[in-house]
Amino acid sequence: MTWRLPELEAVACLVNKRTGLAFANRQDSVELGIRRAMTKARIDDAAAYLDRLATDENALDDLISELTVGETYFFREPAQFELIRRQIIPEVQRRRGFTHSIRAWSAGCASGEEAYSLAILFDESGLAGQHHLVSTDISRTALAKARQANFGDWSLRGVASQSVLPYLTQEGNRYRLADKIRSRVTFSYLNLALDAYPSFAAGIWGMDLILCRNVLIYFDRQTITRVAQRLFQTLADGGWLITASSDPPLWEEAPFEVVSLPEGVFYRRPGSATELPPSNEPPEQAEREEHAEETPIFFPSSSPPEHANVVQEAAHFLDDAAVAVAHVRALANLGTPAAADACAQAVVQHPLSAELHYLHAVLLLDLGKTDEAAHAMRRVLYLDRTLAVAHFTLGAILRQRGDCAGACRAYRNARELCAARPPEEAVPLADGELAGRLAEIAGAELLPLETS
Repeated sequence: MTWRLPELEAVACLVNKRTGLAFANRQDSVELGIRRAMTKARIDDAAAYLDRLATDENALDDLISELTVGETYFFREPAQFELIRRQIIPEVQRRRGFTHSIRAWSAGCASGEEAYSLAILFDESGLAGQHHLVSTDISRTALAKARQANFGDWSLRGVASQSVLPYLTQEGNRYRLADKIRSRVTFSYLNLALDAYPSFAAGIWGMDLILCRNVLIYFDRQTITRVAQRLFQTLADGGWLITASSDPPLWEEAPFEVVSLPEGVFYRRPGSATELPPSNEPPEQAEREEHAEETPIFFPSSSPPEHANVVQEAAHFLDDAAVAVAHVRALANLGTPAAADACAQAVVQHPLSAELHYLHAVLLLDLGKTDEAAHAMRRVLYLDRTLAVAHFTLGAILRQRGDCAGACRAYRNARELCAARPPEEAVPLADGELAGRLAEIAGAELLPLETS
């Protein structure tokens, strides 16, 4: 790649190192984006701008915004949302039971329209209190906008966006989203290319549905492979991954089932829970299946599911705390409601296991039991105050409860504990997250709380 302005190549290299974004064959537009960001920062020297980027997260955020297209609106690609409504939700309910809380992740959510569209779809499908919906992005600026849930006409330009109107209140020339929808989406910072996931700490694990659309186009092939493998690991058995038509194909990057439908090509993690008997289906389910117009084409993978084997083998040795941890994690990844109950029993049997108490807190949070989750996480910290991931997760719980001061304290504790470790050291109980990265993420979560 030949740079027209060679002094800006170092800026692009820094962005690649910090974010994983790749710029092959885009040098002209990248140089223009860097120049715009430098102008906004009132810096005209590349070396000085590099120094700024090294210490100023807001400057890096502005640059990321210039180099990526945060193009989004409500119910973008409506055929995909209709597929979720018509096929994916009923299919998940048949496999996992009609009391199962559907787990979904909007990866690269930008200013939030995609995530809120999912929340509205769940509301219309009778799942208002029966889903776990987490949204992440690399841009703190975009996340701040998403949390505000205040939109203009440009976010409503699609034909399918009209279904959002009942959930909006007009305020001048802007629209505020109903609190009942806002409260059902959790937004957090995550760099798909660099951060560790699946992650119990971030609530990103055992997903029934992942939307990762128009994100992979910014990565090089090596990064795409890593991200695809992590997305695969984050899916529950039988879970779905939806990408955009412009994204690169993933069937050679991870052992997905490839599902070819009129709406596009989609991906699933092989293996699923046993189908429920027909008697457990709502009366209208059979009618929906009768009128299904299309039959998906599956290209199966040879990779077998492992969680069920762990559950079966570990069940005989639960007097060992480490085995009990593996048992609970496997149950959670299978999505079974028994995970929280099994963990509650395990902490009684192993009251000094900080990891079991930590898993119990995470599972309680996933069930929407925030008060109990906060109590359980404080028990973790009573056992071990040095667990940075417990402070971090307590911050997320307290923020969800509206305790901004408590959340700030918890995130600061997490950041300080991680900053005291070597940056490349893995953080205990953080699913492979490195100390340097968790310190950065804690800082990113802390920033909007301190400025609000």
